[in-house]
Amino acid sequence: MIHGHGDDRHLFPLIRINFSSNVNPYGLNEGLQSHLNRCIGKLTTYPDPMAESLAKTIEMQKGLPAGSVLMTNGAVEAFYLLAALYQNKRSLIYTPSFSEYEDACRMYHHSLTFCPNTLFPNEDTAKYDTIWIGNPNNPDGKLFNRQALKDMICAHPDTLFIVDEAYVQFSLSPITLENEAPECANLVVIRSLTKRFSIPGLRLGYLITTPGMVNRLKRLLMPWRINSLAIEAGEYCFSSRFSDNFSLSYLLDESRRLQSEINSLDGFSVIPSATSYFLVTAPTNAPELKRWLAENFNILIRDASNFRGLSKNHFRLSTQLPEKNNVLIKALHAWR
Repeated sequence: MIHGHGDDRHLFPLIRINFSSNVNPYGLNEGLQSHLNRCIGKLTTYPDPMAESLAKTIEMQKGLPAGSVLMTNGAVEAFYLLAALYQNKRSLIYTPSFSEYEDACRMYHHSLTFCPNTLFPNEDTAKYDTIWIGNPNNPDGKLFNRQALKDMICAHPDTLFIVDEAYVQFSLSPITLENEAPECANLVVIRSLTKRFSIPGLRLGYLITTPGMVNRLKRLLMPWRINSLAIEAGEYCFSSRFSDNFSLSYLLDESRRLQSEINSLDGFSVIPSATSYFLVTAPTNAPELKRWLAENFNILIRDASNFRGLSKNHFRLSTQLPEKNNVLIKALHAWR
């Protein structure tokens, strides 16, 4: 794991506004919090060893075939599982991208090739065993065309396509391949529950693929990876009891406003994004700006200079609610 992931606020104890992590800015759902409080007694017994009860709940809720969902300890575990299953293989990663794709592949000795995502779908993909794509992509919010992805997957049946949809609930575009994954032997779709439901501390995600692939991956797993509270959180979030005031349309409108405001500042240039998070090029190096905002305004941003393919001046922002966004805009106005 690299140093410098988003939400490293443990290094900045005085932070009061966090723009560094792409998590639902509405915060923890009150109903979910109350449910977890009621479930605290379940910590005295072991959880479902493979969290299969939750996997079945998701399959039923989404109309997916039985056995096509595998619960994971956050979306990140899925990356390492797949890298382990395909160890020593040839892999292509479109960049810039979430660093854990590369870290997982290196841990399991993949031969790696990197391709700028601006070249998609023109890269010759036939020579790779696995291809890693974030859709929406992190950190730039790029959306890959759904039909173009499907065409590429169908054209290369011997290549496994790993499509990370951790942020699909932060885009209005119809890009998901979750319904195709159970019927497509060379496709795995990865989802996260931590972003939309604002529970990153519980580490909960899942993948969707063919039942055969699920069974292959299960052979790599140890039992009890998913704790009881995480399972209860998932069951609640996929039940009829869950409701909240999350408005994606409102959040994306606010994201566009924030992008426009920052782009108008001298020296700052926004890379447009159709998601709630986006990249900015700063007039200084990102680590310096990050320290300055943290020390002077108790604001945390994501230094994106350690993403492969980005420069030392790139940083990423995750849109918050208007009051907090306005504080950031004023702070950036004050940059010397």
